[in-house]
Amino acid sequence: MKYTSLFSLLIAFSFNAFAIDINDKAPEFKLDAIKNASQKIALSQFQGKVVYVDFWASWCGPCKRSFPKLEALRTKYKDKGFEVVAINMDENIDDAHDFLKQFSVSFPIVRDASGAVAEQYQVKGMPSGYVIDQSGRVNYIAEGFDNDDEKAIEEMVDALIGS
Repeated sequence: MKYTSLFSLLIAFSFNAFAIDINDKAPEFKLDAIKNASQKIALSQFQGKVVYVDFWASWCGPCKRSFPKLEALRTKYKDKGFEVVAINMDENIDDAHDFLKQFSVSFPIVRDASGAVAEQYQVKGMPSGYVIDQSGRVNYIAEGFDNDDEKAIEEMVDALIGS
């Protein structure tokens, strides 16, 4: 089964004693963009902005709900210093491309093929999101995505941006 190794990876992460937490410095990453593999996107290039780092996979039902909501949030706050960076966890890049044909977004999308960044962030399920403030600290962690998460994420972004 193609999801077995990802499932095993996620289980291994959940037992790590060094889980990322609120107020922790967000782990740096530099990953290949999905649309242009020669382009690298790093968290550090968004320093001074509020960033929502979203781990997702094409098979994830809540990801299908979150992508349009994250796109709307980015559109609303982009000019105020907010960005979304989506990190794909699919084993097969074609699955990610098929998903993005259905759920086209304007925010940067990168791929964590090895799972190393997901391990640093202690991702426990799909989607998992992290609101990172202007100084690079984690302010909110969302595991899954529902209406309460959507509201809490927007409230946190709004408070950090100070609009």
